[in-house]
Amino acid sequence: MARFFDLSGTDAVLAVAAAAASLAWLVAAAIVFVSRRPPEPPVGPRTLELGAEPPAVANFLANDFRVTDDAVPATLIDLAARNVVDVEQRGPGVFYVRLRPAVSEQLNAYEQRVLDHLRARASNGVVPAEALTTGPGHESTRWRRRFANEVVSDAQRRGLSRDAVAGAVFTVLTVAAAAPALLVWALSEFEAGIVVVGAAVALLGWIRARHPQRETPEGLAAASRWLGVRAELAENDVFRTHSPLTVELWDRLLAYGAASRPLPMGTESDTDAWSAVGGSWRPVRVAYPRLWPPGWGLDPLVAVVAGLGAAIAGALFLYWLGPVLFDAGVFGALLIVPCAAVLLGISLAVMAYADLRSAVEVTGPILRLRAFGDEKRQRHYVAVDDGESRSIRAWKVNPRHYLGLTQGETVTVATTANLGCVRWIIRDMDALGV
Repeated sequence: MARFFDLSGTDAVLAVAAAAASLAWLVAAAIVFVSRRPPEPPVGPRTLELGAEPPAVANFLANDFRVTDDAVPATLIDLAARNVVDVEQRGPGVFYVRLRPAVSEQLNAYEQRVLDHLRARASNGVVPAEALTTGPGHESTRWRRRFANEVVSDAQRRGLSRDAVAGAVFTVLTVAAAAPALLVWALSEFEAGIVVVGAAVALLGWIRARHPQRETPEGLAAASRWLGVRAELAENDVFRTHSPLTVELWDRLLAYGAASRPLPMGTESDTDAWSAVGGSWRPVRVAYPRLWPPGWGLDPLVAVVAGLGAAIAGALFLYWLGPVLFDAGVFGALLIVPCAAVLLGISLAVMAYADLRSAVEVTGPILRLRAFGDEKRQRHYVAVDDGESRSIRAWKVNPRHYLGLTQGETVTVATTANLGCVRWIIRDMDALGV
């Protein structure tokens, strides 16, 4: 229970002590934050002479000692410049990456990660640029975090960066947060003290994530040099018109310019996918029906009852109130709703009745696995490529069917023809190596 207090006597002393302890702790945290921030390196002389650092490390140095999204496509373009992979153009703005059969040179861990990702995506050794995503949101975040950690490790190995502040500093500050928390608890209640500790831990986590790395003297000099390269590339009128095909002309400069637009390697789109089923790559548009078509994913028996119920309700409304509204000259929305209920209800019932005795089987890879909505009312979807369609509807499934599936694996799905009600999903045991 909350404790009432008036700012006099003991409460006044506790209030002043809590305020002073909190202020002192915040000043200490601010000092740590400022000390962690690397100084801004000066822009070096404008030049096109490259250093020894790979593009991902150059990206890290030139962006406040942080790895940005441009580091991934820059690494891919650098692999093309070094003849590890090839970039082909098959139409205006249409680019493909072709893998070479063997790689002779030793790659860094993050370069190998990009190459392994290409191999996992490729079909017959080829993958279109639009398919070069790093997975859906959570998978992409995890993949990029590992990529960034490997880049940072390489920078540290080269002596270009170091941890901004040792972990012991954060341990001390976390323990020190107990002082204002205990005073707030004594002044008010236990829960208030817990809130103070939680706020302190959250602030420390933010500080630590904000600037995890800072410079070394060598790293500051290298960052200055790369900023000079960036300034020269930014002002080069010819370079601004680059495409992945100019790798041969610009050599590795294209990678250091982080030419990321034609080769995005970003987070995977929910709706736009690429598939190589059938022997050649093709784009596939994925839809996740919710309101249209009506009854999508419903069991046919349930849909028959729902359709007949909606049709009967709409017909009764029109029968009893339609003449009255008509005589009163009231039209429009009041009659549109029951009319739509009758038409949609009958259509739903007819389609559901046909689905009672029909089923189709589709075998193919899972293009997308998605869950939408909050935890209490999640909608689970599975989109399987049939090898023919350019536009497919993801099936709305129950959690029992959804759990255990992996995007990219081959499955066989039994579903109704009209409403897309999934009866069962069987995984390809041969593809899983079982």
